[in-house]
Amino acid sequence: MKKCYLLLSLPILLFSCTNDFDESIQEQQGQPNVVSNITTNSVSINLSQIVTELVTNYQSVNESNLYNTLSEKIILLKNVSSENTNFVEIVPANFSVPTEEEAKKFLFNYDQEYISLKISSKVESYFNSILELEYDSELSDMLYSINTDDQLNSSEKKLLIFTVGCLNDHNGNGDPNWKKRMIVAATSGFEGSSANAVFNVALLKITH
Repeated sequence: MKKCYLLLSLPILLFSCTNDFDESIQEQQGQPNVVSNITTNSVSINLSQIVTELVTNYQSVNESNLYNTLSEKIILLKNVSSENTNFVEIVPANFSVPTEEEAKKFLFNYDQEYISLKISSKVESYFNSILELEYDSELSDMLYSINTDDQLNSSEKKLLIFTVGCLNDHNGNGDPNWKKRMIVAATSGFEGSSANAVFNVALLKITH
């Protein structure tokens, strides 16, 4: 009788275990996606804040201005950024900081680089409008237009919002040269990744 009972119970136990195992797999597979989506959304909204964090951390380390050459600044900013958890979260596997020659493009050769930017005519019109603004305070009004513009794709909106946010964080007094540097630094950075854009703009801010 006991043997019969065990034989009858075996399929029920197997079915129950199988369900539990399947549910466990679904939970394990679903959870990373949730975390990843939350992280991605959070990072995409706060890129300009990460720039501010890197600049602040860099300045606290280099209070005595001991690191003056461009090469030294890049190396120190690289070390500082590697210790920032928010920055580390957006760094892709193939990330590399800009070389001196690459950095000089947005630090010094920005006029020529601005002309050569690989952007759509729509993005170019926004950039030109940014350059023409007399006061940085007017940049905030442009964010609404960018967010509601159906002719911009998500990557273009991300670039424009990031650029406007970084310009808003700095009192450039409407200086078109500063704006051009910022535009070139952000745009050339996004050709690589969000991390490259953040690093470029942070380097620009600590250099000027």
